[in-house]
Amino acid sequence: MNILGVHYGHNATVCLIQDGRVTFCQSEERLNRIKNCVGFPTQTLDHVHRHLVPPQAIDHAIVYQRSPAFYRLLKKARFQPYGGGFSLGSRDLRGTWKDALYQTEAGWAFKQAKDGFRERWRGQERQMWAWLSASLRMDPGRVECLDHHLAHAYSAVPNVQAWDRTLVFTLDAEGDGKCATVNLYADGRMRVLSTADSRHSLGHYYSFTTALLGMKGSEHEFKVMGMAPYARPRYYQGLLDELRRLLEVTADGRWRSRAWFTPLVRRLHGLYSCQRFDNIAGAIQELTEELTVRWIRHWIERTACRNVALAGGVFMNVKACQRIAALPDVERLFVVPSAGDETTALGAAVWGHLHYAGGQPLEPVRELYLGMAFSDADAEHAFAETRAAERYEITRPANVNRAVAELLATNMIVARCSGRMEFGARALGNRSILANASDFANVNTINEAIKCRDFWMPFTPSILEEDMGRYVRDHDRIFAPYMCITFDSLPEARRDLRAAIHPRDLTVRPQCVVRDWNPAYHELISHFKEMTGAGGILNTSFNLHGEPNVCSPQDAIRTLDNSGLTHLALGGFLLRKRATTI
Repeated sequence: MNILGVHYGHNATVCLIQDGRVTFCQSEERLNRIKNCVGFPTQTLDHVHRHLVPPQAIDHAIVYQRSPAFYRLLKKARFQPYGGGFSLGSRDLRGTWKDALYQTEAGWAFKQAKDGFRERWRGQERQMWAWLSASLRMDPGRVECLDHHLAHAYSAVPNVQAWDRTLVFTLDAEGDGKCATVNLYADGRMRVLSTADSRHSLGHYYSFTTALLGMKGSEHEFKVMGMAPYARPRYYQGLLDELRRLLEVTADGRWRSRAWFTPLVRRLHGLYSCQRFDNIAGAIQELTEELTVRWIRHWIERTACRNVALAGGVFMNVKACQRIAALPDVERLFVVPSAGDETTALGAAVWGHLHYAGGQPLEPVRELYLGMAFSDADAEHAFAETRAAERYEITRPANVNRAVAELLATNMIVARCSGRMEFGARALGNRSILANASDFANVNTINEAIKCRDFWMPFTPSILEEDMGRYVRDHDRIFAPYMCITFDSLPEARRDLRAAIHPRDLTVRPQCVVRDWNPAYHELISHFKEMTGAGGILNTSFNLHGEPNVCSPQDAIRTLDNSGLTHLALGGFLLRKRATTI
């Protein structure tokens, strides 16, 4: 049984489940090189058809987006891919009669009716099915659409299906008209307990705040989160109180906002005027943590279910996840790795498997090395194609992992492109830039020569599973292999990993490196530990600023060419810039 999950839209992605196991999951940005690509995952789907499963062998394709998303892509770009994220300008602060109308319940009902009319009576839905069938190269009878937030919810199922009962929370900016759901998963069934429509979106508050700070909404929220610990609560308290008057979780556990869409942007613009940037970040982050905790605690008390799973883009906020994990009400917690819209492809495929595979077991998702791979022959072809030997010393060490560890131990910075590519937003060692985390000077070196990151942003560590107890508080309660939750650091981390923890609040967002999941990366860090005593290294994504993470050997060499990097481990090869090119 071959089930395909397809997400088209923001972070377009394809996921393949074969006989109950996720065998492939990759976002379109890695191939078309458009960061956070919005569009249909044409190139990724072509890779699946050519190298994994031909279209005629796919039993069912589950596409999460319904026709409103189809209409937006058709109207905006004629299905040509474009970069995600948005900016705000003075024109976005001007209201129209529609904005005023949609602030009322009657106006909102009118909008829903108008959208339904467009779908049903203008032939938009028929057009969508014809287009999907042609794009997937499948008969329409084998293609099905799934609600956005159900797809988010089902992305948690492989890893919580063995639990007794689980509350699955989804929270994002919006999708299929909703921004939040509460679901109870038990006995193989997902029951929706509560929903919130997109007018009441915490995700909109955070993304509009990001854009009003001069960054890209729906892309740079992590920068606001990274800035927030530098703010002092006594300075942002008044701003936080104003935000609380705008957005709340009600006594019956529902989200309620007093301003929607463009009027909300105008209200936030007025609140933030003449406020310090760090106080704005501190206030929106505190609001996010406070309200998500209140929401989740309410539903735990109401259902007496203490197992919790989190999905949807707001739960990419690792600090909020830490606050939720600390709740005494939470017995077990699972945060969907890379919980943004890219995982709706996973959720769609999971839903398809559960509905069509006739009870065939579904394996948990463990390691995330689910993307494309390359061979040493592919690397050699890339050397010839890019004429790399003219610029680099290329060697093939007997043990490339030990060779990289030796470079790290002498405080060199090394890019690594090896094995299957990681799925999702987090680099997990196979498409990563690595450094000695005990030397804080490496932060500036990486930022200035390679990444061009904002000065306040922390880096993260990869830590051997057997060393997590030395560095991370409460690691035994929450398994953390995906860099999707922060922890308080222990004193040894502040010595061995000081360049890979947040310098203000001393939290750490670790990747727990499991030997069985990535033996080569585990071996590399183990060699580094033998040489230095440290059981972890600094790990950041291997990309140039504004680009997606590298995918192919050609991408890796081009990034090496255009950065201050001097060393690259590419499969079994080690490249070093010649002195004249440094």
